[in-house]
Amino acid sequence: MKATVTNTAGIIHLVINASGRNRCVYEDKFVKAIDPLGIHFLSIQFPHNDVEMRTQWMCRMKDTKEPVVIWLDVDFDALSSVTTELEIPATDPDLDEFGKGLADI
Repeated sequence: MKATVTNTAGIIHLVINASGRNRCVYEDKFVKAIDPLGIHFLSIQFPHNDVEMRTQWMCRMKDTKEPVVIWLDVDFDALSSVTTELEIPATDPDLDEFGKGLADI
């Protein structure tokens, strides 16, 4: 399985890029609350209005283990410049077996 991620500098870059668009956050509040050493996961992305990518992020914040979900509309180039794909190993060796036979239901 692959996951698209960015570091805190990357998510702040995207927050600034999203400023003034339909999906954005309060930049000052977000920057104060984010974990400076956090890794942030892209959970949904799709083209929006042919000019930007609408994205949903799970962000690591200071003093909590629960991620905060944010939506950002960002430039295609901005998104690709600050993200990377990681290979995430399955934690369950039987995970590949999960779902086999579901087509028979």
